[in-house]
Amino acid sequence: MIKFNPAIFQCDNRPPRRWRDWLGQLLRWLPWLILGIGLVATGLVWLDWRHEQTGILRNEFRIQVGKVRTSIEHRIETNKQILRGVAGLFTVDESINRAQFRAYVESLNLSVRYPGIQGVGFSRLIAPADKDALIEAIRAEGFPDFMLRPPGIRDVYTAIIYLEPFDWRNQRAFGYDMFSEPIRQAAMTRAWESGQTSVSGKVRLVQETETDAQAGFLIYVPVYRPGLHRNTLQERQSNLLGWAYSPLRMGKLMESFLQDYPELVTRIALTIYDGTDMTAETLMFESVAAPRLMAHHFQEIQQIDLSGHTWTLLAQTLPAFDDQARQLSEKDRLILGAGIALSFALSLLAWVLIRSHLRITDALRQTAQAHRALLESQQRLRLIFDTSDVAIFLTDLTGRIIQANARMAEMFRCPLGTLIGSDYVSHIHSVERENAQRQIRKLLTRQTVGIKQEWRYWRKDGSEFWGHLGGHLIRDADGQPIGLVGVIADTTQRRETEEKIEFLAHHDYLTGLPNRVLFVERVGQTLALARRTRGHLGILFLDLDGFKPINDRYGHQAGDLVLCEVAKRLREHTRDSDTVCRQGGDEFVILVPELPARDHLERLARILTGVIGQPYEIGSDLLSLSVSIGMAVYPEHGETVDKLLQSADAAMYLAKGAGHSQVQFA
Repeated sequence: MIKFNPAIFQCDNRPPRRWRDWLGQLLRWLPWLILGIGLVATGLVWLDWRHEQTGILRNEFRIQVGKVRTSIEHRIETNKQILRGVAGLFTVDESINRAQFRAYVESLNLSVRYPGIQGVGFSRLIAPADKDALIEAIRAEGFPDFMLRPPGIRDVYTAIIYLEPFDWRNQRAFGYDMFSEPIRQAAMTRAWESGQTSVSGKVRLVQETETDAQAGFLIYVPVYRPGLHRNTLQERQSNLLGWAYSPLRMGKLMESFLQDYPELVTRIALTIYDGTDMTAETLMFESVAAPRLMAHHFQEIQQIDLSGHTWTLLAQTLPAFDDQARQLSEKDRLILGAGIALSFALSLLAWVLIRSHLRITDALRQTAQAHRALLESQQRLRLIFDTSDVAIFLTDLTGRIIQANARMAEMFRCPLGTLIGSDYVSHIHSVERENAQRQIRKLLTRQTVGIKQEWRYWRKDGSEFWGHLGGHLIRDADGQPIGLVGVIADTTQRRETEEKIEFLAHHDYLTGLPNRVLFVERVGQTLALARRTRGHLGILFLDLDGFKPINDRYGHQAGDLVLCEVAKRLREHTRDSDTVCRQGGDEFVILVPELPARDHLERLARILTGVIGQPYEIGSDLLSLSVSIGMAVYPEHGETVDKLLQSADAAMYLAKGAGHSQVQFA
């Protein structure tokens, strides 16, 4: 529909005001618009060109990283093939002697054909009854000082009896029982039971010295007795002869590897971590130290699969690579120079032509724009106030609410009409009210510039919630205070979440018992008290006997129910002052503070063996298990937390070795 506009009939024949303003605005910004369009167009053309070049460099970087990963996997696979050959050597003849083993390894020419490999060796599985005979046999070969290391009584013994080349570094490993160390044991057990090659996690090789110490790892291939079956797990466990293995020093391996890629050293930084966590503890190798590594242009993270064991390869570009990506080519300069020069020339011409006209119309445009901006600002503020997800309110100097939004009425479950006119502090929980009145009084009397406080509030229906108040003083045009503006955010869910997180951080998720972190903290506190009062405390270390068969036969759900019942029985038969902790798996630890006498601890242990030995009714099944308990007393068995726990743990193993339902002091 066409509307009548009196401006059309004015005698000066000027266009309507709206069109004049629009035309003046267009003329004012026309030079900048021309300049902006020209620069944007220049930038887009240049960015498209740079994006294409960056894509080419990124692909080049990814290809280089892929080659590195493939080459590392190939190096490790080559070492596996060597060890399979050693395993085949023993499979043909179990009685391979030292000279034959040395001759075989020397024929491989490791230092030339396979640089980076520390050596090739054979670790023999030894039955406890055969240990002394093996030591005497090797001593008879010309090694009078040969011993199994480390000393001690174990269920399983192994010994490195062959390791070539037999230089000074590898001689440090001669006779070492690798099965005594957990990381090596895990890899050896995996190879033993699967019949496949296994790669260990990060270790410190026994060949290492304090000079040029490097991270290391080992590769194991199981060697079975010739002529015997090894198709099942039981057959493989029964017929194992030992392990062909190779220790590798990570720095030496990567040094030999990087010699094949001389251009890589100056352009790409390589960092390798054991597993998927990239931390200082899992760091295996870094070609460039972290303080020297500047901001990089490209980064790539890839996983290296080593027979079920994973390394993480982090590749980052170095300045030599990044400079290539940042350097401007001749075509870059041509695109930017021509585009910028043309844009400025056209915008300067437009500015000269319309400058005089803009001087006349600029004042009118600024006035209209300011008025329009003011209206829009007011509308935005009103919209924010009415639709905000937080409660917003204003009070006068007496603390009476004079304005509030719908969210506040919803949050307090109170009609807006009732809310307005009420005293703000009357909605605060009575426990918090006095402090709230004091804080608001300080603000209204200008003793402070704002309030940031979390309080409990009452709702109209009598319920309560936590809310965070942010309050500021409102002043008039003369700077005099006229009231308070406040914003309340409901923080109830956050506080509940924080409390839940705090509980889970210090308790076992299954049984609800304190976890090791909380247990160690309480032992430390009790220990400090015992030192001051010259008192005593006791530690019970419990390990369930027969729990694994329950898990294997009835499933982990049944096992979890049994663990929960064990935890319940332990809580019921210990004092409130005692701390019962689930150490992990089927192990529990109990702290007995203020121990009156040593025999009190033993009586408690024997009570617990009887309690835990009672049947467990799980569904329609009646299950049974027993427990082995080790005991340690402060200060007799240790004066630190770690020492007491170690003593109780060692005592538990002595009890377990004595049979079921046994207790033993450290």
